[in-house]
Amino acid sequence: MKKLVKGIKAFIALFLLVIISFLIYYKGSILLILDIYRDLKDSNKSIETLGVLTGYEASNSMEVKHLKYKKSKSKDVYLDLYLSSNTEKASPVLIYVHGGSWIYGDNTIPIGLEPIINAFNNRGFTIISLSYELLDDSNIDLKDPITDVKDAIRWVYKNKDEYNFDTKDIGLLGISSGAHLSLMAAYTDDEAFKGDNNLSSYSSKVKYVIDIFGPTNLSTLDFSYLNLNNRKIKKLINSNEELDKYSPINYITNKAPDTLIVHSIEDELVPYKNSEELYNNLLSNSINTKLITFSKGSHFFSDFNKNEVFMAIIKVLNFLTSNTSL
Repeated sequence: MKKLVKGIKAFIALFLLVIISFLIYYKGSILLILDIYRDLKDSNKSIETLGVLTGYEASNSMEVKHLKYKKSKSKDVYLDLYLSSNTEKASPVLIYVHGGSWIYGDNTIPIGLEPIINAFNNRGFTIISLSYELLDDSNIDLKDPITDVKDAIRWVYKNKDEYNFDTKDIGLLGISSGAHLSLMAAYTDDEAFKGDNNLSSYSSKVKYVIDIFGPTNLSTLDFSYLNLNNRKIKKLINSNEELDKYSPINYITNKAPDTLIVHSIEDELVPYKNSEELYNNLLSNSINTKLITFSKGSHFFSDFNKNEVFMAIIKVLNFLTSNTSL
C-alpha cells in the first residue's frame, strides 16, 4: 500500500512538472489565446467564428486600407495595415501573404478572425495584409509577385519612422502559393527581385517566415488542380529552367531566417516531401526550423484532425512569441 501511495505521489509530481513545463514553454501563446478568448467573450462571438477563413465579410479592424506601396504594372497592389495599439515602443510587423495558385485571391482578412488580430494589436504587433500582382493579368510573370513581396518588406523599412515599425522584428506568414512567395522573398538577398526604384535601396531582410502548405520545389506540383488555361502556368510546367528558378529550395543558405513549416501528409496538390526536404535542408544549414505535420487534411483546408489543429495553433503562436519581442 505504501508503495502504491508513493507511486501515486511520484506520478502526480511528474504530471505537475510536465504541466508546469508546458505552461512555461508555451506561456506567450497561452496568453495570446486568453486574449483572443476575452475578445470573443466581450464581442459575444462564438469560438466557431475562428474557423471562418473565406467568403465572408471583411474585417473592419484595419486602420489603413488599400495603401498603394509601390509603382507596378497592376493597379491592385496595396497594403491593409492593422496597426499596433501600443505607441510607446516600436512595433513588430507580421506580413500576411494570401494564397490562390498565383492566379486568384485577395488580401481580405475575414471578420471572424478579428479576435486574433485584436489580440496581436493589443500586445504591440502590427499586421500587414498584402495584395500582389496575379498571373491572371497577361503582363504579369511569376517574378512580379515575388518582387511585390520583397518591395512590401522594403516599404516597411522605408516607413519605419512614420508608423513606428521595429525593422529588426519583421516576419512573413504565407499560405499555399502565398507561402511560396514568402519563402522566395525570405531566402533571396537584398539585390534580388527589385521592383520600384523608390524602394530599391532598402533592405528586404526578415527575421522569420511561416510556411503553411507552401510549395518549395515547383517541379513536384500536381498542376492538374490549377487553371491550365492560364499561359503563365503552362509556361512553368513546360520549363524546367523556370521551375528551378522559382523554387525556394534552391535558395537556402546559412543566412536564411528562422522558418516554421506547416503541412499535411495528405496534401493532394503540394506533396508533403516539399516540406520534408525544406526542413532537412534548413537543418543542414544550421537554420532554426520546426516542422508541424498533420496526419490528415486536404490542401484546401478540410478534413483535419481537430486535436492536431489545436496543437498546431499553439505551436504557431509559440513560434511567433519566441521569435518576436511580444
